[in-house]
Amino acid sequence: MPGRIDRELVAVVGTGVKAPGGNRVDELWESLCAGRSCATVYTDDRLPDGADMLVGRVDGFNPADYLSPVEVRRLDRSHALAIGAAQDAVDGWGGPLPAAQRCAVVFGVGLGAAATYEEQHARLFGQGVRALSPLTLPIVMPSSVAAHLSLRFGFQGPCVTVSAACASGAAAIGEGVELLRRGAADLVLAGGVDALVTYGALCCFLRLDVMSRNVSCPALASRPFDAARDGFVLAEGAGFVVMQRLGDARAAGREPLGLVAGHASCADAYHLVAPSPDGEGALRCMRLALADAGARPDQVGHVNAHGTSTVQGDRAEAAALTALFGDVTPPVTAVKGTTGHMIGGSGAVEAIVTLESVRTRTVPARCPASGR
Repeated sequence: MPGRIDRELVAVVGTGVKAPGGNRVDELWESLCAGRSCATVYTDDRLPDGADMLVGRVDGFNPADYLSPVEVRRLDRSHALAIGAAQDAVDGWGGPLPAAQRCAVVFGVGLGAAATYEEQHARLFGQGVRALSPLTLPIVMPSSVAAHLSLRFGFQGPCVTVSAACASGAAAIGEGVELLRRGAADLVLAGGVDALVTYGALCCFLRLDVMSRNVSCPALASRPFDAARDGFVLAEGAGFVVMQRLGDARAAGREPLGLVAGHASCADAYHLVAPSPDGEGALRCMRLALADAGARPDQVGHVNAHGTSTVQGDRAEAAALTALFGDVTPPVTAVKGTTGHMIGGSGAVEAIVTLESVRTRTVPARCPASGR
């Protein structure tokens, strides 16, 4: 087995997204540069009066473009979005595959197959156990998407599922980098998804009191770091990257779309769903990532922030950025002003957007209507 190859850079050689604002990377990038909000009002007769919510949907996505008719019937929306984004990433790479045993899948998810879970739960308690689909568990188990991707592409290396709430997609990419660094794989498909625009999931977030209620003006609902922000817009979405060690990518004749120089992951051990107010966890994580990359804060030219549009979250993140950069903070943007919060898909989609920002040497525009 190959030994550890710590300092070789990791190349991103393929990308794919299914997100509010675009089913392709170029479409999403155009939406971001235009400052276009994708929030729409979610209505359901079961909601109490005054409980309308805002959501971000992946418009124009047809699962049948990627799945067989049987798969369309059986799989969850989260599977369809993930498989679509992953297929685009693999197709965009287009290089020769290493041996199947050297190809890995690392997948990030926050909650998973919510629509299937809710549908089967209703069947069980409404019609009885015989109404349940026998495929319920294979679909709703957190590792289901990773398994389907492994089967689809024939990848027989590590097949890992990461669940770290909103950080899941980014954490999956980081774990994929580590597989390449330690020589456990020669190619990694990594990314994340969530498809939580369902009645049950939305009501759970509503009870947490973290969602924007600005239904009278959806375009102004998701406004990260804006003084008038009042919560996030829950969205669906998926993002995947194909990664190789830089030397392997160039040997295969592939020029990378971007490079991963460093990453880090840590907890602040403060609260289950709220960040430490001083941003200590985020600050420590950024410092660790910079150290892993061998870089200094003054070498950072752009920050793509988590930027959920919640009062607590944005305040803590701003505190962390101020502590890291001092008086000379680079431009800070937040994708969720366009896409909303894709939970497990957010970190992966936002990593891909960051690659596009570096590639084009462009910081996405502010939305004129909201002043973002």
